[in-house]
Amino acid sequence: MRRYAWVTAVCLAALMASGCGNQTGQETKQNSVSVSESAASGEPEAKSDDVGSDGDAVKEAGDGLENDEEGKNEKGASAVKLEEGEIYRDDLDGDASEEEVSFSFEGDGKNGHDFENYKYILTLNYGEHVKQFEILGGYEATWIIRTKSGGHYLYQESYHEDGLYSVTVFRVSSDEAVDLGCLDGRIGDNGIEDVNAFSWVERINLLGTYKGERNVGIGSEGLPEAKEDAWKIIWDKKPLVLKQELEVIVQNEDGSTENRVLPAGTELIPQETDKETYLDAETSYGTQCRIEVETEDGYTYMIHGVDEHAYFADLPYAG
Repeated sequence: MRRYAWVTAVCLAALMASGCGNQTGQETKQNSVSVSESAASGEPEAKSDDVGSDGDAVKEAGDGLENDEEGKNEKGASAVKLEEGEIYRDDLDGDASEEEVSFSFEGDGKNGHDFENYKYILTLNYGEHVKQFEILGGYEATWIIRTKSGGHYLYQESYHEDGLYSVTVFRVSSDEAVDLGCLDGRIGDNGIEDVNAFSWVERINLLGTYKGERNVGIGSEGLPEAKEDAWKIIWDKKPLVLKQELEVIVQNEDGSTENRVLPAGTELIPQETDKETYLDAETSYGTQCRIEVETEDGYTYMIHGVDEHAYFADLPYAG
């Protein structure tokens, strides 16, 4: 859908949300995780597709360009999807020597998406330390991100009931793993190819329940920051159908706008939204329009002062 002329500002607000995890940690000293035999003997260390001496896979941090032939990542920035038991090796504290990061988990997620305890224990090994975190939900995926400035952040994705997801963000160095908070949503299906521009997916409840997607990048504090205001709607439901006529704002081909009344029976496919004040949609005959909405309690939406259900038949809200 063509971007509306009035949607031009870039939103850089952090996506921080509370309450989607319950992390507790206890730190102890341990021997560092295994390294390759060649490293122990002074020979060149194993590359990212090698394995450690105990059979664990080893992933080396690259120059930030290895995930993208066009070099979208800034030099020094990178993102690696880490599997349980794999070893990530990089300079975590700027001392010109490499440390290692790995993880294991116990609890929900070991056997698919079936819940048993609605939580799991994530064990992080970093440098010579180990720390455990209790996370609500089920284990989904782990990414370790290095920023241009050399900071390292672990993005721990969890799944919840009813198709909901969350991401817990940790700052990781050679001697600490700090929980920075839990965010609603998840990393998009294409993963992280560019730490400054990757997809973030969240559930949206406005004139129905659906998924929204927009680009984010890693901010200076390690949390994702939005690169655009609007969420592109991932719509896999039947069109919304007007029960009565509705006045909307129409975007003309020359970029001008005008108010127009759509008749009862008009079918609308949602396209974009800011999750709060509007929903952009396209009619079955190709008209691009904006429906302005408002709310008093943060949940029940009104259109022109009338409850949303008065205008639409069978709004597809979850639950």
